[in-house]
Amino acid sequence: MTIERWDDARLDALGTRLEIAANIAESNVRMIQALTNVAVEAREERQQLANTVERIGDRMNAFDIRMDALGAKLEVTANIADSNARVIQALANVAAEAREERQQLFERMERHEAKMEGLRIETARMLDILINQRNQGDNPTN
Repeated sequence: MTIERWDDARLDALGTRLEIAANIAESNVRMIQALTNVAVEAREERQQLANTVERIGDRMNAFDIRMDALGAKLEVTANIADSNARVIQALANVAAEAREERQQLFERMERHEAKMEGLRIETARMLDILINQRNQGDNPTN
């Protein structure tokens, strides 16, 4: 083995290299600290995002529940509308039947009025005949 002598230039070069290595190590420590800080911030942001996603999920569940309730109410409303439509149709049928019956009654009343007019005329004629016969019976000139 050979023994080398360390002179000032070599020691200065080694010192410079050690200083550079120390600077690099210090820079690496700062970089690691910065990356650690970024990782912590990222973890916090991920946690906040997870919380936000959870809240959104809860809201979506609440929204689904409300939509189901609205769907049930809509179904009830549709059933009521169908029922009302059936009732309206039944009432329209009854009204049409009532109009028809009323028309038939008016026609019967007109026929009866015509018969009554005929009977009134016939009665008046008979009364005239009877009065004339009585007047002829009271009149001895005949």
